[in-house]
Amino acid sequence: MPDPAEAISVLVAVEFVVLSAVVLLLVPFEVAAPLVPLLLVFLLALHLYRS
Repeated sequence: MPDPAEAISVLVAVEFVVLSAVVLLLVPFEVAAPLVPLLLVFLLALHLYRS
């Protein structure tokens, strides 16, 4: 079982990824473009955490 700090970090990353994906779907890409690099970093981190 992961320690609480690790679990909270993963939940924050998942929350950011989900909310960023919703924002990318709802607003024009030019407005949401600054979220894309951080979204990719968090996706990579979650992928590495799961593997």
